[in-house]
Amino acid sequence: MGKGIISAISNYKGGVGKTITAINLSAALAIKKKKVLLIDIDPQSDSTRALLQNNATIRKTVYHLLDPDEKTDDLQEFIHPTIHKNLSIIPNITETSGLEIPLAQNFPESNLYLRNAVHDYVKENFDYIFIDCPPTLSIFVSNALHCADCVIIPTDAGSGNSLEGVRGVLGLMESIKVSGNPELKFLKILINKIDRRKSAHKANIDAINTRFGDENTFKISIPTSTLFEVTETITKSTIFTHNASSKGALGFRNLGKEFLGYFKNK
Repeated sequence: MGKGIISAISNYKGGVGKTITAINLSAALAIKKKKVLLIDIDPQSDSTRALLQNNATIRKTVYHLLDPDEKTDDLQEFIHPTIHKNLSIIPNITETSGLEIPLAQNFPESNLYLRNAVHDYVKENFDYIFIDCPPTLSIFVSNALHCADCVIIPTDAGSGNSLEGVRGVLGLMESIKVSGNPELKFLKILINKIDRRKSAHKANIDAINTRFGDENTFKISIPTSTLFEVTETITKSTIFTHNASSKGALGFRNLGKEFLGYFKNK
């Protein structure tokens, strides 16, 4: 793999640091002068609120990409600059949640709406593309996985339940490889919110490595930090704009290095 890698970030369990991963891994690569695009396909729109500039005028969003009644002409209209240089976003709005029924009515063709709208253009114009998925196994996630080259699955080190989310995403991936995206690959599991002093965290990490293999887990894990909670409550903020010298920021810098290293010789 070379330029234009599309990675979906997905886990159907909430609270695993999915959006934190999306915005901060994207920012980490942008800081390394990679040209990065984040597609916010989650109607909660948390990535959009975190990254869009204050003066942004939004006319076209993911809603318009997925609406069966809309036609995508110039994709550049959908792509907006963010608070980080080299990082752009296709934003979302909460109204997108109302598209589930019309998308279901157009199934299975609707699984390919995102891919048909963005795939070729973004692979040609960006080094790395991330898709921030909702915490579900919905038609939105199906669109993301039909568009992606690979999938990153964040987990919460303190929650054994997030392992069920890993299994759910892997199961959906297998069906999508059959139904329309045979090249889709599982990249790695990312362990978030880790506190190695806690025995429950150690037990969950052991369970992840036993169940899925440590070769399928990023060597870098992201430490638990109240700073992530703070940045989630502040719009126009990532860990790098809030506290670039924090352990969390260091974690995502190192994750960015590991991520780039994976594709270096592909």
